[in-house]
Amino acid sequence: MKLYAFSDFHLSGDPPTKPMDIFGDHWKNHRQKIVNSWLETIKPEDTVILAGDLSWAMNLKTAISDLLMIGNLPGRKIIVRGNHDYWWDTVTKMTKMTQGKFEFIHNCAIKVGQIALTGTRGWIAETSRKFTKDDEKILAREEGRMERGLISAQKLPCERIIACLHYPPYDEARNPTHMHDIMKKYGATDCIYGHIHGNPHFYNIPSEVDGIRLHLTSADYLNFKPLFICDLEDTDA
Repeated sequence: MKLYAFSDFHLSGDPPTKPMDIFGDHWKNHRQKIVNSWLETIKPEDTVILAGDLSWAMNLKTAISDLLMIGNLPGRKIIVRGNHDYWWDTVTKMTKMTQGKFEFIHNCAIKVGQIALTGTRGWIAETSRKFTKDDEKILAREEGRMERGLISAQKLPCERIIACLHYPPYDEARNPTHMHDIMKKYGATDCIYGHIHGNPHFYNIPSEVDGIRLHLTSADYLNFKPLFICDLEDTDA
């Protein structure tokens, strides 16, 4: 039993209605690259935490082909929302529509082995030059969801808490955000996140910020291969 992480597939059906190779040749046939690497790596007893932006679809009905393609791959699949996951709906509806092939983290925590997983989408850093009054409201809501999830995680009989975001828990200067402070307050040891794309933005990606190990899982950053996080029988990994 192993825990992996993966994100930012940006699927749009097969054939794709929004080809991603406009962002570079490495995105050519990226859907098949994801499937092939998943089948080569993930076993039925493994768990994959998916850090958002799975499909470009604007609603759940049109996202189903992408979601079921992922859902039919091996392993347990746990998802947090990305900023482009416009198809996101109520947990009840998403679970039903995807035939129970996914578990959705939303104001909750999920136990995997001796690890408690929790998370939320997150938002842009409060120190960003682009941050506005409207962003304040969104960020406050996301921070509340993370805090509730971490409180739930602490109540589970587990040895370790791993938080999952879509947005990174640091700003452009690689300084920790308030979201990071919340994770540290409640004892998260690791943070899985996505959202960041393109070689110019991969420079100086931190592996740790103020005591929390960080794992960037954007598909293009990982060359479209799932990232091993730990063996679920060895939570000190």
